[in-house]
Amino acid sequence: MAKGKQIKALPTPDLTQPLSLKLIGDAIRARRTQQKLDRKTAAMLCDVSVVTLGKIENASAGVRMESVLKVMAALGIKMQIDPWENSDA
Repeated sequence: MAKGKQIKALPTPDLTQPLSLKLIGDAIRARRTQQKLDRKTAAMLCDVSVVTLGKIENASAGVRMESVLKVMAALGIKMQIDPWENSDA
């Protein structure tokens, strides 16, 4: 039985840096590759198109937030909004 293309797991990006499209895309790509998923399989599991997943991973503008959140949830990536009422910010 022939093996398919091997997925090289990418390192997790520095998640302490300010949130950006690039950080989200890098985190999603890292998580996907760490789970040994090719883009086509991951897109199917996340219920988005391969093109949409590619745009998210490449930090392209114009991707619907709903799609980003769907991919993050499917891959087990959590995003948190910290409360601001009692913060010094």
